[in-house]
Amino acid sequence: MGLKKTITAASLVHDGHPIATQAVPKDFSWLRDSTGSETQTLYFHLENGVVGFVQIAWAYLALTTTIETNSMVYVPGHDCVFETHNGHHLKVGKDSQQYECKGLAMGWNSDYTKLTVKYTAGRERSSKGMSAQFEFKRTADGYKIGDGKNHIGDGTAAHYFYPAGTVTADCEIHGKKFKASGVGLFIHAHSGNIMPYNVGAEWNMSFFTGQRSDKLDGPRDTDTFHVLQYTTPESVGAVNCSQAGLTRDGKLHAVFWENQIEFHERHKDPNGSGYKIPDRVKITSVGKTVDGKTVKATFDARPSKRLHDIDVLGEMPFVIKRLVQALITKPFIFERYEENAKITVEIEGEEPYEIVGSAFHELTLME
Repeated sequence: MGLKKTITAASLVHDGHPIATQAVPKDFSWLRDSTGSETQTLYFHLENGVVGFVQIAWAYLALTTTIETNSMVYVPGHDCVFETHNGHHLKVGKDSQQYECKGLAMGWNSDYTKLTVKYTAGRERSSKGMSAQFEFKRTADGYKIGDGKNHIGDGTAAHYFYPAGTVTADCEIHGKKFKASGVGLFIHAHSGNIMPYNVGAEWNMSFFTGQRSDKLDGPRDTDTFHVLQYTTPESVGAVNCSQAGLTRDGKLHAVFWENQIEFHERHKDPNGSGYKIPDRVKITSVGKTVDGKTVKATFDARPSKRLHDIDVLGEMPFVIKRLVQALITKPFIFERYEENAKITVEIEGEEPYEIVGSAFHELTLME
């Protein structure tokens, strides 16, 4: 029997063909096939400084299907709010453009240019819970690396991105209502024929919004950068799987498939997770602009504000927890935020430039 391994989507692209390709509407439709998991997630940065995400998640493990709603919102000057709730049953429309569970409904219009989100899970369970409505109008084309699928052992893991769009939000958090607009990022993730905890042993996700340093007197958050990277388990080769995107003025400007994540200044977690948390994360991304120029983005991140720690086992249903505990001792997700962030962009044949802004960071560690 041969050793199981990881084969990335980028490595399967034939010579002469583009590594980054356009994601199409069907890439964002619900699949719910075989053992695995699936998520639809909207990340947002609002003009009033609010950052966060809202997510609907499905998993089929050990003959058990679970539906969860997850949301995190940080309002400056207040404690971060994180909520996860059992969504009970997932209802998906015939066209897979509308889907909902208890406390969360998401739906695309016919051409996948506008997403509406209604989140009531928190308020349904507590008078102090969160409620929110979002509208995401994408301004950029979607993208994927190759066909989007990394082959991990006998399974696959895929990610598809709408990298930029405008967001309007109508929220009630901490007992206060507000309306605001901003920018967003939408990601559809799916794993098939593989347990979700076997996809990656370590995950890094960052979503940066800002503007060029020579245009600070102009509109805010005109440029965005995001990266999603994970390292597969040692049993399948410990391979770096990654993708990143850069947008300019709401349009996709570059895609990166060579992304390196370096941890620096690590220290033992004072909150007791047992992990060593990096105070500095250096992200180096290499790829191509949409017009074919080589591009490099360097993000020396220092996520100094700790928003929330998610004890994954503590949030899991009992049956799933017992299954995962047999294989993983303590998966944790660390949600962090960085002000005064800066990215350096170098494009072939052009003068390097800097983008300054803020960033949301998500680090997942498991043993």
